[in-house]
Amino acid sequence: MGSGNRIVGETGEKAAVKFLKAKGYRIIATNFRTIFGELDVVARCGKTLVFAEVKTRTTDSLGPPYLAVTWLKQRHIIKNALFYMKTRGMLDSNWRIDVVSVKLGLDLAVENIELIENAVEDRRY
Repeated sequence: MGSGNRIVGETGEKAAVKFLKAKGYRIIATNFRTIFGELDVVARCGKTLVFAEVKTRTTDSLGPPYLAVTWLKQRHIIKNALFYMKTRGMLDSNWRIDVVSVKLGLDLAVENIELIENAVEDRRY
């Protein structure tokens, strides 16, 4: 990832965390590394453990940011979430995967943030 993309991603993740906190989510971890990759945000929403994938774009040329969560990316998120829960003895937890779609302007100011709850179903690949 180039430094420009990294800055866009980091800006989007910071905006997403602020947005989630404002919605009542309690942030547990950000950029949590597992053997399968990374979880952008781990949080609690009430009694539900939430794994939030953050997608950020500065242009609409490829559609809204959430379209970047392909079936392959969904598989990786599920693997990461299951690994996180297994290593903490939390496999019986109520959990879900949300997607936070962040649209930034070219000046990196937030233009729009959309939360899609339960965006990814656990298919136990």
